[in-house]
Amino acid sequence: MDLIDLYVEYGQESTDAPLIYHKSLGYFVISSLLGRFTKIITSYSPHGLAPNLWVLIIGPSRIVRKTTAMRLAVNVIKSVEPSLVMPASFTPEALYEMFNQMNPNDAVVWVKDELGGFFKSLEKKYMYGVREILSSIYTGHGEVRRLRNLTLKIPDNLYVTAVGTMPTPPHNYLSEEDFESGFMNRWILSYAMKRDKRLPLLHQSPRADSLLKEIVQIIKEYTNILLSITPILSPTKSAIDKLEEYDKYVDQQLEIIEQTSPGNLFKMYFAETPNLLIKLSVLRRLARGDYDMSGVITIELDDVLKAQQDLELFVEGAKQVIEDVQSSPRAKPVITEERALERVYSYISSKKGEGASYSELLIKTRILSRQLKEYLLTLMEQDRIICIKVMSKRSRPALKFFDSRYANVAIPQGQQITEDMLRILLK
Repeated sequence: MDLIDLYVEYGQESTDAPLIYHKSLGYFVISSLLGRFTKIITSYSPHGLAPNLWVLIIGPSRIVRKTTAMRLAVNVIKSVEPSLVMPASFTPEALYEMFNQMNPNDAVVWVKDELGGFFKSLEKKYMYGVREILSSIYTGHGEVRRLRNLTLKIPDNLYVTAVGTMPTPPHNYLSEEDFESGFMNRWILSYAMKRDKRLPLLHQSPRADSLLKEIVQIIKEYTNILLSITPILSPTKSAIDKLEEYDKYVDQQLEIIEQTSPGNLFKMYFAETPNLLIKLSVLRRLARGDYDMSGVITIELDDVLKAQQDLELFVEGAKQVIEDVQSSPRAKPVITEERALERVYSYISSKKGEGASYSELLIKTRILSRQLKEYLLTLMEQDRIICIKVMSKRSRPALKFFDSRYANVAIPQGQQITEDMLRILLK
């Protein structure tokens, strides 16, 4: 039994919240406390993919113990390192200034009960830009932002985990734009409509108290070891093969979704799950302990299999949330330039090493050609995408746009196009 399994047992002993909550929060605790010391190198992230998680606990108010479940996880984190948990301030100024005061590689835990109101406020004019800055923080990408009369710099390589709760129905708080922009595709959507069991109202469990002490003690021991070594994550061949198998499976399913339901929001969410599986696999391994003092931490096939089993549970919950959002009669907000920019970037990013053509972007993003040209140039100026003239033996060369994270895959495919060249070609 690893720390995630131990945490699930602790959660079930403490409250009758649904199992999916305890599962997602178990990963969240390990992500917040142990994941901050590690990164795994991938083909699209040579500087390393950090195993930070953002978890949203969704369910009916006063029925499924959302807040109770979340507080159990936060209590574990505070028992190990209380300074990690940051104040819950949500104006753009407060968020920017808070992150501006941090240093590269700092780790923080963002906790907020009733996040639904915050998500709903993102449609208001004074909140424009918050969704995009949070997306950058999630990926650890620093940037400089001009906010009113202030210039604020968000440092690189922040390690931010986030957890919050939201009541049902999801469409009261989330919009299609939240998924089209890519913002909500970064969250584990832990969704349940009822409790799996019912405990007495005045339930107390000495076993829960004992488990809490055991979990805290083990995490402190693991933390001390990770601080004393330079962790190097090394997946076995069988683990790598399993991750590759899942990635190919997702690509196949995305093709089916595109053919049968091209407007389905779930497609963009599902496209991000291979990344999530890597993170969950890393966290499963960290939860096992038994670290080699040489620093090499081997990710086994069993770590990936357990992570994939849990991922399937989380994905099913996300699918239900997205179906609710997409089928609701809620009016779509007017798309802003910032949201349109993120829509273009999100689609390009979802195509990974395949890239997206200009005509494809016109169709998929539903943005006018004149505006699309400017958004592509803006994203290139921000170094978020690159443009490659892809050579083909069977047809004429074509322009394709790639997320900059996939540059090492994209550049060998043809000639890299500069911003000035693209401006001329798109006239």
